[in-house]
Amino acid sequence: MTPEVWEKLKNVETKTSGFTLARAVACAVQFEDQNCGIYAGDEDSYEDFRDIFEPILLDYHALPPDFNHTTDLDVGKIIGNISPDAPVHSTR
Repeated sequence: MTPEVWEKLKNVETKTSGFTLARAVACAVQFEDQNCGIYAGDEDSYEDFRDIFEPILLDYHALPPDFNHTTDLDVGKIIGNISPDAPVHSTR
């Protein structure tokens, strides 16, 4: 995070829960051994703190800058079998 991005976003609070950038990075500030070091507090975090989250997510998932996620919750489109050796207990 650059000082410029911090200055731009340090006083932003998300509409949903009042989540802040300081809270998003608190874990990384307190503990040096964190993998990513930033966490979204609610859905608004991804938009309100886009200048930070977007580059991290694109890099982590090796996605191009023009990537656009499409949600499709139609379970009828799921093809394949779940291995009984590795059953799904939960998804997000």
